[in-house]
Amino acid sequence: MKTRNELYNGEGSELLRFVTTYHTLLYEQVLRLFPKNRDSIKSLITSLVKQGRIIHDKEKGLLCDTAESAANPDYGMIASFWVLLDFKKAVVYHTNGDFPIKLNFFSKDEWYEILYIPLEQEYLVNHVMESQAADQVKRLVVLENEKQAGKITIGNVAAFCLVDSSSGVVSYYTKK
Repeated sequence: MKTRNELYNGEGSELLRFVTTYHTLLYEQVLRLFPKNRDSIKSLITSLVKQGRIIHDKEKGLLCDTAESAANPDYGMIASFWVLLDFKKAVVYHTNGDFPIKLNFFSKDEWYEILYIPLEQEYLVNHVMESQAADQVKRLVVLENEKQAGKITIGNVAAFCLVDSSSGVVSYYTKK
């Protein structure tokens, strides 16, 4: 007889790590992390919810690690995670970041930061990022609208990103 871990090929611990690291993800985002095993991941999610290890808000389509995360979803993290999923094939390692950086990831020999900048927070983020060394990192900056890019003065911006929250499609552009 196989153990649960053998059935899910260790994906349970990986799935738990993602949800607890990022606190709030869309159900669809988690499924896209495991594209070959969608059906078994759905079963695993159901099992983890029954065990009380994660929370599934079916109405909003969210998977969360705590009731607090479920009550106050971090939509900036969700948008940033769509950008990470766009790079999924090249990603070697990824983890969360500290404000205003939502995510860090490594791709071959390159280090990336994904920042999310809400409307009217551009100057605050510019100020916070002034003290951050930027010589070895490439930054992907998620904005709520394209006009925000003109207010951003941080260094090493590889691209600005707009995320369609309904489809998860990411558009990239640079300042002109």
